[in-house]
Amino acid sequence: MKLPEEIANLLNHCRNYGYDQLLETGELFPFGALTDANGRTHHREEEINPKHIPSNGQIMERLLDYFRTQFEQHEALGYALAYEASVQLDAENATDALAVDIRYRGHGELPLFYFPFSMESDDLVRFGEVFAVKRELPR
Repeated sequence: MKLPEEIANLLNHCRNYGYDQLLETGELFPFGALTDANGRTHHREEEINPKHIPSNGQIMERLLDYFRTQFEQHEALGYALAYEASVQLDAENATDALAVDIRYRGHGELPLFYFPFSMESDDLVRFGEVFAVKRELPR
């Protein structure tokens, strides 16, 4: 299935940033990307106060609040929220994945996208093929 260019752009942006984050820190923290009204895609992450580190859920809520506000005020054409997830690829094994949840004007309800990944060493991250899963419940 060929994805529309604007959806593929958000996916690639998130995959590339996730890759860099894994190489730099060995971990994935929630982040996102926003395509502004002019069609430019920008990265978005939360600044973390080392004295008060929020949970991943709190970070995701803050990002979503920002993205939804931009979207509702027509400052953004679309956005993607990216976070680490565990996915079951077969009956026996689960693997880490970069999950990407996209909303884009004019594209209706999109599936959730997943990039399975593994940390081969401190300087090598391998991403598998992206796959999509239809949502069971609407947002």
